[in-house]
Formats: sequence, C-alpha cells, structure tokens
Amino acid sequence: MNEGNYAIAYWDNGNEEHFKIFCVENHQTLLRIARRIVNDQQIAEEIVQDVYLEVWNKRSYFQPDKGKLSSWVNQITRNRAIDRIKKEQRHFKETVVEDRHLVDRELYIQEDFSNKEMICGALQSLKAEQQEVLKLIYIDGYSQAEVAAKKKIPLGTVKSRVRLGMRKLKEAIDLSQLELV
Repeated sequence: MNEGNYAIAYWDNGNEEHFKIFCVENHQTLLRIARRIVNDQQIAEEIVQDVYLEVWNKRSYFQPDKGKLSSWVNQITRNRAIDRIKKEQRHFKETVVEDRHLVDRELYIQEDFSNKEMICGALQSLKAEQQEVLKLIYIDGYSQAEVAAKKKIPLGTVKSRVRLGMRKLKEAIDLSQLELV
C-alpha cells in the first residue's frame, strides 16, 4: 500500500483515532484549497468540516490503486467548495429575480416620452410571439434563457424571435425621427 494511503486501512476498521490524526495533519491543506476557491475563511472551515464527514462516511469508496488518499480528499474539497459557490450564485440569482418584482417599473418609465407611440406602433406590427418575447426581455428584464424556461420553448427559438423582432422593429422605426433622451 502506498505510504500516502496508510490511514485508510485503519479507517475501514472504524478506527476514528487514525482518522483524527489524518484530519489534523491535512487540515491546513484542505482549508487552503477551500479558502482559495470561496474566498471566505468561515465558509472554508464549514466546507472542510463537511469534507471530513463525507470522507469518513464514504471511506469504503476510496480505491488505493487509483491514486493517493490525499488526492482523493483534496478533490472532494475542491468539489464541495465549487458546489458552495454555485449554490451561493443560484441563491443570489433567485433573490434578484424575486426583488425584480418589487421594483415599481413606473418609476423608470418617462411619461413625456415622445417616442412611445412610435415604438408601440412598431411593436404592434410584430407577430404576437415576437412581441411577447421582446417585452419579457426588454421590459420585464428576463434573460433569453429565463424566457425559454418560462415559455417552455427552446432557447434557439427565443433567440430567433428576438433577432427577427429586432430586425422588424428597426425597419418599422425611422431612427432619424427618434428623440434621444
């Protein structure tokens, strides 16, 4: 057995003392890996604790012939840190989507917008599907991917409707008559 894999033989017998020694010896390395990815000491410490628990519970999955124990544990640490970042980003995105509905869009619409009639008329000249997609993206602030999910249509279809709708709008609106705000 490789010298780096010595501890796992004792772990298989449920010897927690050897596991504790391994944890103490590798704590700084795992903490450094997690901190480098998440950029937060407290979150990195939480990740390392989760890694210890996962390594202990999944010790029977380790295959010494496939690599070193430290490499296996380091990879688990990297994966947990990346998962944590993705989870935080997903949570942030959900919060932004929820907050978007709290914003009073009327505050951002200028009542004296003289181009409004011209643009509304041009929008009316579009097919209903193109109008709906353009309004969701440019007025409601959804991304193309969010529109695809919301309308249950392929992303490529959304992109095509946007491209064709914008082309028709440019043709319908005389840009020289628009008053820039």
